[in-house]
Amino acid sequence: MCLAIPMKIVSIDGTLGTVEIGGIRRKADLSMVDNVKTGDYVVIHAGFAISVMNEEEAMSTLDLFEEIAKKGEELDRQ
Repeated sequence: MCLAIPMKIVSIDGTLGTVEIGGIRRKADLSMVDNVKTGDYVVIHAGFAISVMNEEEAMSTLDLFEEIAKKGEELDRQ
């Protein structure tokens, strides 16, 4: 299963951006999204930004992912 993850753009060089989540930085192709700028949140899937989301949506999604991960850890301990 593949997930698309919200990540923050920290730099842009042409159509290539550096995106970050939790201190982890990756390169991503930004050519599929229009008018993005440093500080924007984009949804990354397979190395491509596929949509733009606002910070509130991004944080809500990341909080949900964290909650799911914690539940998984709890189940692993049972």
